[in-house]
Amino acid sequence: MRSGDAFADRYVLREVIGTGRGGEVWLAHDTVVGQEVALKPERTSGADETAVRRLLGEPRAMAKFRDHPHVVTLFDVVTGKQDETGAQTYWFVMEYVPGGGLDRQPAMTPVRAARIGAQIADALAALHASGIVHCDVKPANIGLGRHGTAKLLDFGAAYRVGGSETITVNGPFSFTPDYAAPELARGNVPRPASDVFCLGATLYALVTGAPPRGDVDPGDARSTGDEGDESERLRYWKAEQGVVDLDAAAVGPLHPVLTAMLQRDPRLRLDAREAKRLLEEVAGFAPHGLADTATPVPRRRGLRRPLIAAALGICAALGLGLAYLSDHPGDTSAPRSGQSPAAKDAAHGAPRPLIGDPHTTDVCSLADPAVLGQFGKAEVDVDYGDFDRCDVLVSVDDSTRIDVSLRLLRGSPPEGTKPSRTVGEIGIRQEQGEDDECKLLLTSDDPADGTLVGVRVNMGKGSVTGGNATLCTVADKAAAGAAEVLDRGPVPRRAAPYPRTSLAWANACTLLDSKALSAVPGLKADVPEVGVANWSCEWSSDVDGLDAEIGFFRDQPRSATDGTALTLSGYRTVVEANDDGDACSAFVEYRRYNGQDSETAAEMVRLDLSGQRPADELCGMAKTLAGSAAAQLRAR
Repeated sequence: MRSGDAFADRYVLREVIGTGRGGEVWLAHDTVVGQEVALKPERTSGADETAVRRLLGEPRAMAKFRDHPHVVTLFDVVTGKQDETGAQTYWFVMEYVPGGGLDRQPAMTPVRAARIGAQIADALAALHASGIVHCDVKPANIGLGRHGTAKLLDFGAAYRVGGSETITVNGPFSFTPDYAAPELARGNVPRPASDVFCLGATLYALVTGAPPRGDVDPGDARSTGDEGDESERLRYWKAEQGVVDLDAAAVGPLHPVLTAMLQRDPRLRLDAREAKRLLEEVAGFAPHGLADTATPVPRRRGLRRPLIAAALGICAALGLGLAYLSDHPGDTSAPRSGQSPAAKDAAHGAPRPLIGDPHTTDVCSLADPAVLGQFGKAEVDVDYGDFDRCDVLVSVDDSTRIDVSLRLLRGSPPEGTKPSRTVGEIGIRQEQGEDDECKLLLTSDDPADGTLVGVRVNMGKGSVTGGNATLCTVADKAAAGAAEVLDRGPVPRRAAPYPRTSLAWANACTLLDSKALSAVPGLKADVPEVGVANWSCEWSSDVDGLDAEIGFFRDQPRSATDGTALTLSGYRTVVEANDDGDACSAFVEYRRYNGQDSETAAEMVRLDLSGQRPADELCGMAKTLAGSAAAQLRAR
């Protein structure tokens, strides 16, 4: 098989993205539905019916959870040809997870690991409710979807609780010793609590870079039974004994939860539902800046701090020989599946945050270029505009470009309006826009963090074709994709925090005081309209319809071609009037950085003045405000 080959008259092979038990795993393009898929081969050792039944047990198990947001989706199984020995190859057509497993990712913060862990615990609770134990939860078997959603991968080691049927080609069941629960390593029947242990060990490794039993070998450490290798024997002995060594300082707020998940006795461990609740509680605290400290953000009802104390209480009780009791004492085989965050909040009648801490939110996770790709070549621009937005540029042809902007907004749903449609718990409302744009608003009823999401679609500068109907079709697709992400909640966090020197951590409103604002006649300095995270502030005046706005802005460094370049308090500044002459902007360049595709980008403070005054007057006021803001920047 080679790149470019057609497989099963439907899939065009792209490239090899990994190696599984049955051979090379390919990235392929499904020409029927127009999406990227992963093709994973699995081979039987011969014509033995038992081997075939075991092999096909994996896709049958995955099919049970096709609609679960945190289980990788199986689309189809394609049967290959038998070889001369009677061995058969089956190709699993699966959801493509970019980047593969998390074993390829650098260490992450405890908060991000908790968020991923809560999602995987939700998947495990669903498995356990259906009588299935995964048996091999580890970083390599967790991936991140296009929107950063955690996905549980590889059901090849899964085991059916209460029956003899297994889903593996390696024997009764298999596991990875560095992450395995002690009962698995000793050969006892897997139980749901075994997965909880594996998940706890996995989360520890995601934060520290190594499982709680020491470093992981580069290769796959699936059980081999080779006791001649001393290091392998040591790994198995540690697994059988349930050895764990947790560095409390390294995992921070995760330590109490991991302690409760990694108990040697499976009867004393949390079940998947409770692990999910506690991990969600930890995930309610987001890292601030480069320091891995935690700043509280609004939390959902039912995820209270006493839950963490409860985990600590479990740990303390163990020293007194007390046992944790589940809802049904002695029954650890099939805990009930946990509700989705949206369903849980709806059941409690409580508002829930749409976004969480905007400083750590990955706004671009709301944009799906694959969905917008049906209209043209879609590219995400992560280095444009304020920190509260993400833009997708859709090139229809050489002369037509559609700009799609997703932006965080402050406020509540408009009174007296109803959504035109809903996606789960998220309402999509139509907004009044200009003739050349289409605007939608994504809301939940009274969001706990007071944050909404706006979708604005317009024709790009210089485009020569297009129509409002086309723009609204694009807006509808963009809004539906973003609503799906919001309904799953919480929105994924940025892979890396903004650097400490970034304006993302600054307050734009403090850069202009009342004295500075007096440069604009009649400006109401005491009643600004404040944007998300204080990244922008806008003031209005009763004189000549004047408006002044300050905000943070990212783009390529501004050129003085259409304006005037000067230096204010040591910062390069460009002042330029708009084409209609009724507004003027000043861009104070704060710092440059290496942006997307290694292009130079800049963080700026942007001052906008508009109103019924000549352009030169507006630019004079913009320059004055820019000078005051630059002086404040220098004093920071």
